[in-house]
Amino acid sequence: MGDRIDYENDLTGAFGQAKGSDGRLNVSARADSRAYYNSRDEGETYTLVCDHQSTASGEYVGYLKNTSATHDLVVGRIGVSSVLLGRIKVNVVTGTPSGGGATTPVNLNRRSTNVATCDGYEGASAASGIGGLTASAVLNFRYCPAAEGVTIEFDDCLRLPQNVAIAVENDETAGADTSVTFHFYFEVKR
Repeated sequence: MGDRIDYENDLTGAFGQAKGSDGRLNVSARADSRAYYNSRDEGETYTLVCDHQSTASGEYVGYLKNTSATHDLVVGRIGVSSVLLGRIKVNVVTGTPSGGGATTPVNLNRRSTNVATCDGYEGASAASGIGGLTASAVLNFRYCPAAEGVTIEFDDCLRLPQNVAIAVENDETAGADTSVTFHFYFEVKR
């Protein structure tokens, strides 16, 4: 028979007892990401894949904008690959995207019928990538080695409220095929 440990429930404020040993409570925990629980419980976790062939320096490859009035769009990470060496910039942008083509996010919970409430564009095979955008802030940049990829981690800290957009730019390259994958989920705004 072990010791009994009194505790206060942080949700209800009620007191309870737990059984432990040597005055210690035996517990176990899982440390999965918020995106994991969001995908399992809410079915609101997505990827958006963008590609742009023959990217020139300073062209936008991928664009993501939250259009939800009730949810924040939370970016966990962005994966980028390039055939040639490139400097990749993640920018907060304004404006209306032109050129390229619209893209549709894919729900990672394949049982869910939820559809992402956001806009996505890719440079596609357009000669000038995504136009019509103006960068207002640079959030991160990384060099991407030729024929390799990099991951830009935001650790679920990049939150886009309604009508805020980001775009990935290949800032230093010439004629590269560049691809971008946004990993994100939606969370009720607080």
